[in-house]
Amino acid sequence: AHPRHDVVAAGYEDGATILVQIDRAHPVLVKRPGKGAVTALAWSADGQHLALGTESGFVGRISLSDWRTPS
Repeated sequence: AHPRHDVVAAGYEDGATILVQIDRAHPVLVKRPGKGAVTALAWSADGQHLALGTESGFVGRISLSDWRTPS
């Protein structure tokens, strides 16, 4: 779960990664499928970045500074 907002990240076997706001049912795709199954997700302490890793060794960082949770 996000350190400051009611948002969770989920990674899938196909490599896709989504964000979902807890009180809304609409996921936001933040990484397209590919590069192997997502095996690790971690938020930065300030919640501005989401790190991810896959079983194939891919490591990525998603900047969320432009993403806003609806109020």
